[in-house]
Amino acid sequence: MNDYIIDIVEYVLYVLVTAMTWYLFALSSYSIFLSVFGFAKNKKDYPDCPPEARFLILVAAHNEEAVIGSTLINLKNIQYDKKLFDIVVVNDNSTDRTGLICDSHEVKHVDTIEGEFEREGVGKPAGIQYALRKLGFETVKENYDLVMVLDADNFVDANILTELNSQWISKDKPEAIQAYLDCKNSTSLLSFGYCTSYWMMNRFFQLSKYRLGLPNAIGGTGFVVSSNFLINTGGFCFKSLTEDIELEIEIVRKRGRVLWNHNVRVYDEKPDNLRISLKQRYRWSKGHWYVAFTNFFNLFKLTFVERKWKYVDQLLYLFSMGRAFEVCIIFINIFLLSLLKENYHPEIGNISTAIKDLTVTNMSFADSVSAQFSSINWIRVITNINIVTLISICYGMLILPIYGAWMDKGIFLNPFRVFFSGLYFGLSFVFVQFLALFRWKKQHKWVVTPHNKIKEEHK
Repeated sequence: MNDYIIDIVEYVLYVLVTAMTWYLFALSSYSIFLSVFGFAKNKKDYPDCPPEARFLILVAAHNEEAVIGSTLINLKNIQYDKKLFDIVVVNDNSTDRTGLICDSHEVKHVDTIEGEFEREGVGKPAGIQYALRKLGFETVKENYDLVMVLDADNFVDANILTELNSQWISKDKPEAIQAYLDCKNSTSLLSFGYCTSYWMMNRFFQLSKYRLGLPNAIGGTGFVVSSNFLINTGGFCFKSLTEDIELEIEIVRKRGRVLWNHNVRVYDEKPDNLRISLKQRYRWSKGHWYVAFTNFFNLFKLTFVERKWKYVDQLLYLFSMGRAFEVCIIFINIFLLSLLKENYHPEIGNISTAIKDLTVTNMSFADSVSAQFSSINWIRVITNINIVTLISICYGMLILPIYGAWMDKGIFLNPFRVFFSGLYFGLSFVFVQFLALFRWKKQHKWVVTPHNKIKEEHK
């Protein structure tokens, strides 16, 4: 009886390991497929258009007195018709000098601490929604074509509105455009790990998907969204801690388009402190899983109703995991397979045995299948697939960031620094992503990421 129970447990383990192996292999294969379209040199695919689009730039700020001044100076240097864009700082419950600094730069700010409107949601999106209420939904819709969202620490290229205007007009006015997300700092091992991840994703995920006509990812900052779409769908009212992903999925579900602009950049400060970074990535992970689980059935249904790959692409994105998390699962798979190989009956690796057990009334069919597969060691096959997946992940963590930085920034990265920073960044992501998988329903606490960089810092 005990042997029978052990056999069942081992067989269940084998099935689970096999399923996870094929799942990770599929994700990895799709990532490699996408990466193929990221190697070519970037070429601007839209003509220059005269200034036409009207921009509302919303800068989200909570106690950002250390950086808001330098950010406003940077934004005032934007080279675009001054009559066609306004800057508004969303001074979200700040208790420091953020508002006073905005006044000194003669920049309008909306102070949510006044409590004129009921707060909708939590954190940054709730502050932006308050600002939209204060400015007036219909006023925003009538006076602006695009709403740009930035964080208080961000710098932007001076021609960012010029390029976004040209792309938006020439591409038939899509619902959203995400600009290239670059890094403001990379001096520490942790911040450099962030940078290599972004440089890889920008070229081999975002640019590749743009070239294939697939929906791009909205990255939380440095994006513009159509004011018509935003206001018509209720503004910036979201339920998750990752409003960017939630907005992206909402646009895709409503048959909208999210494009990518590889020609202009937003420079975002990355944490140097591990504790701060873990809190930030824990929020990201919880929000990501929330959007994934709450949108699964809708996207799954749309896949079969419309038969369009873009919905499958979104599902693969939502249910992908951090590379270090995937590596840990692969090593667990290989370890379990080695145990099964030593302890389990030989027939676990022989598909014909399982078929014979299940096909009692059709032994001839089972025998025919047995003849085809009896010589295959399935445990070895599954182990090898895990190894291939591991190699492909290493390719994504090492080769692609180096190539991406070389092509987009003209710098050659030290491979050893790339490897160790990626390892540090990735392994520190494993625990919070795993924990978030079990606590994804809790979307009520927003953890603020402090900023202090007033200029770019790179080695």
